[in-house]
Amino acid sequence: MISLVFHTSFKCKKRCHVIEKLLSSGCKPLDDLLGGGFERGIVTQVFGAAGTGKTNICIQLAVECVKQGQKVIFIDTEGLSPIRFKQIAGENAKEIARSIIIYEPLSFEEQYSAVREIERIAGENIGLVVLDSATSYYRFELEDEETGIKSRRELANQIGFLHALARKHGFAAIITNQVYSDVISGGVRPLGGSSL
Repeated sequence: MISLVFHTSFKCKKRCHVIEKLLSSGCKPLDDLLGGGFERGIVTQVFGAAGTGKTNICIQLAVECVKQGQKVIFIDTEGLSPIRFKQIAGENAKEIARSIIIYEPLSFEEQYSAVREIERIAGENIGLVVLDSATSYYRFELEDEETGIKSRRELANQIGFLHALARKHGFAAIITNQVYSDVISGGVRPLGGSSL
């Protein structure tokens, strides 16, 4: 049986208004490149080689989100540096950190649990959810072919679930991703392929 939920046009207009408002990164050139900032209600993927600044973009965006009066959920699989956070957040780092909820999963399964936990607190003035990196533990799952197929599906489920929550609650969702060399095309591609 399919259950349909209908909303009045007022509810839809209110939800669309929340989604249309962009989240500024606090970096004018980056915001200009993105048409004004990061879009709410969707998942944005930031990918690149190690050390290219993906996490720094996420920290900068988290700091700006808190400065705009909202909370941040930061799922950290990479080992967030407190020193780097303080450098980006500046003199108000401690105050800003109080509005950032950090999850530090230690496995792919714990990462999935952290993503599911977002649903419980998404309505508490959350303006941004960061998953840095979506594929950190996923890479290890690919070593076994049978586990790899299951893990691809689970990763797609995680991102799909995050997208549904972002749409429902109007927050910006950012995932970071590593890249690999594609020997066929000669270029680089994000890990996870079409799953992401």
